[in-house]
Amino acid sequence: MTGLTILAFATWMNIAAYSFDDTLGGIVPGGRGRNAVREIATLLEKTDVRYRSDAETESFRKFMRATLANFDFMKLYGSPYLKEMGDGFRGVNFQGCNMNDHYLVNLVTDESDRCEVSRIWDYSTVYALKKNEACIAGGRSFVASINSTTATGRYSHRNAILFAEGLLRVIDPINIGKLNAPACSLYEEITGDSRKAIDEFYRLFPRVSELFNRYSVIRSFLEVKTHNGIPYTRLSMRYGYRLKNLKKDFPELARSIKNIKGLYRINMNVINSSGHTALAIVFDSREDVLSLTLLTRRGRLIPFDDAEKPVFNEELTLSAMRDVPYSAVFDMLHDVHGLKFITDKVVVRFRYIDAPGKGRWTMKLQEVSKTRITGSYYHIIPRWLIDLFVPSNMEQMVYDVSRVMLAANGGDGSTIAFEWDTRAPGKTMLRFSAISEFMDNYFIKYGLRVWSKSTISNKKLFTEAKALTARFLDAFRSDYGI
Repeated sequence: MTGLTILAFATWMNIAAYSFDDTLGGIVPGGRGRNAVREIATLLEKTDVRYRSDAETESFRKFMRATLANFDFMKLYGSPYLKEMGDGFRGVNFQGCNMNDHYLVNLVTDESDRCEVSRIWDYSTVYALKKNEACIAGGRSFVASINSTTATGRYSHRNAILFAEGLLRVIDPINIGKLNAPACSLYEEITGDSRKAIDEFYRLFPRVSELFNRYSVIRSFLEVKTHNGIPYTRLSMRYGYRLKNLKKDFPELARSIKNIKGLYRINMNVINSSGHTALAIVFDSREDVLSLTLLTRRGRLIPFDDAEKPVFNEELTLSAMRDVPYSAVFDMLHDVHGLKFITDKVVVRFRYIDAPGKGRWTMKLQEVSKTRITGSYYHIIPRWLIDLFVPSNMEQMVYDVSRVMLAANGGDGSTIAFEWDTRAPGKTMLRFSAISEFMDNYFIKYGLRVWSKSTISNKKLFTEAKALTARFLDAFRSDYGI
């Protein structure tokens, strides 16, 4: 080891531990993020808690919930709420206006009602549908699009990247060893290296920690490992709910979680251009609702191979990313009353660009394997009787839905894009767009109806969600001295 290497290592070892407070301060370059965090907390409180809308907007929301619960695209397309928008599209325009003491969301039915998108978190969004009588799979389909512009002030993609990088710096294997907060009594089931990170978070955010502990359980978190003598951190977080406490405080939220139990399991692996995994996530509606696995050191993301061995020569510094293509590979299981829909492979292509004056993050549906259907309907009816309830060509129907989405909108495909215009300092504009195409067939009417009835919120659920958000924001403001 050279003298310079020894000196650099010694310097790294002797600097103070990087904390979660440093992470928040680091969302603005130069550690100037504390005021930004205060501003963001105020905005969240206004948009999620001090939220208002008018009677017409609430009437439309109620209509939308009822229509989407049945996935009745034709009823939605023909609704008097939707107006002609050219090129065969009919749509509706929403806006959010950041007022002095509240946040107003309403339908734009007259140009005189429109607020200028200029104050931070003002937005304008157009939802539109286009009817297609003969899609590539035969039968009727609808092209659905969303286009939105939001004023985000001084915040852009770069602030989110700096926040994520700061979190990785906290759980660096050497930094974890330097964390020395007093032991707390939360998440007693977690031991070892994880304990230091949990205790450090509690030291800075005790009230937030106690709320998390009341409503959630962490079954595993992280461990420090070595490979070829190089230390790294393996984050392997498994997270679930404490439904007993949630039911006591927020019964409708607890009921909604119980309704979707066992409905889905989605595995997602984020793959870099070399074919190595940068991040693995499992979304599960059973006990562990979220599992997250990644490897890191020195604030960098470390890809890993199929044996989960780190590939150090492909380490990625998030804030240094300029033009990065990658993909996400999914496998999915949906269990609808015992009838299992299994899709082995769905591929979404991503690209992240950070350039002077702009940022761009795009995704496009690239590949979908044919879905297999197994199991017994309602766990009772044998497979040979399922056709009495479900068409025998259901697998083909599901595949047709996938084919239409892959070739959506005349072959352009299903895409989502976030674009940040950062040319004017302090006046960033975020433009969001998404487009896809959906068949109007039995699978949509049946399978997705079951999903929507389990997940689409009602007014009471919305009220409880606002109350829970308010509780967490109050705790955060108290902990952070806002």
